[in-house]
Amino acid sequence: MSYPDLARFLLAFFFYNDAILTVIAFSSIYAQNTLGFTTTELIGFFMTVQTTAIVGSVVFGFVTDRIGPKRTIVMTLFIWFVVIFMAILSQGKTLFFVTGLVAGLSMGSSQAASRSLMARLTPKEHITEFFGFYDGTFGKASAIVGPMVFGLVSSQAGSQKTALASLLVFFGLGLAIMTGVRTSSTAHGAIDEEIRHTGY
Repeated sequence: MSYPDLARFLLAFFFYNDAILTVIAFSSIYAQNTLGFTTTELIGFFMTVQTTAIVGSVVFGFVTDRIGPKRTIVMTLFIWFVVIFMAILSQGKTLFFVTGLVAGLSMGSSQAASRSLMARLTPKEHITEFFGFYDGTFGKASAIVGPMVFGLVSSQAGSQKTALASLLVFFGLGLAIMTGVRTSSTAHGAIDEEIRHTGY
């Protein structure tokens, strides 16, 4: 591989994005089956999460500009650890709503910072094909393994809390691999600007 740091990042992205997509996919099931949320409460919950996701994207956009995308991703992964523990410890709806607020803040920021780091690690001449690889291969493939593991653990353990805890492994692997990613001091500023405008 000619771009070892890009390869490390993509592998890290595969694991932590897998966990994030699993949380998104199963949060409603978890809220209904484990905490007894009604349909109306679920609608309110997801509206809240989406609102905080927008706020998180804006706030962490400034954070990314200040400390860089890699550090921002590491920061958001630690927030995801907190989210998982909060969800596991939730015995009632109030704490789960708060958990949703925290998850929303880290959700949009994780994705935005990941795109920014991808831009920095990608050679300008390969920007189109590499981003297609990023979205099409690692983005789509990461939506498979996590939900499958969540379903298997939930079925075998008979507990969605245990299944939720299994996602800590994915976040942990993503964090461990991410720490080995080196970012160039000569970041592709022009590419970053292009990514912001195109919405990649």
